[in-house]
Amino acid sequence: MHAERLKGILCINDNELTLFIQNRILNKSSISEEVITALDGKIGLDYCKNLISENTLTSNSYPWLIFLDLHMPVMDGWEFLHHFSADIWPHFKNARIIITSNSVNEADYERAKQYPFVIDFLTTSLSTEYLQNLSMSNLSYS
Repeated sequence: MHAERLKGILCINDNELTLFIQNRILNKSSISEEVITALDGKIGLDYCKNLISENTLTSNSYPWLIFLDLHMPVMDGWEFLHHFSADIWPHFKNARIIITSNSVNEADYERAKQYPFVIDFLTTSLSTEYLQNLSMSNLSYS
C-alpha cells in the first residue's frame, strides 16, 4: 500500500450492509483518514455541496475518492454523476470516482467512461487486494 493517505473517501450506496463492509475494508486498508457514507446520491451530492458552501475548500478538505453505486432510489448514480460533473467537479478537481455496481451491462460501462473523473468500474465487492493495487497514480489524470 502506498505511504500517502487520502484525507477522505465518500461511499454512496443504498445498501447499508454494503456500506458497512466498504467502511470496514477501507478503514482496515488505512488508505484514508476518514470514510464518509451516504445512502443515496442526493445525500452524497448534498455532502459535497455543503463542503463547497463552507468556503474552506482546499485539495485536502474534500474526498479524493468516491465509491458510487449506480442503482439507488431518490437519486441514482447516473443522476449523481450528471450533477457532480456540472456542479461539484469544478471545485473538486482531484476527486476520482469508482463505480461499484453488479451491473455487467456494456452500455453502463461505456456510459461511465464518458466522465473523465471515473477511473474504474468495479463489478465485484471491494477488497483489500483491490485497494492494494490502487495506487496514487491511479488517482491522477494521465
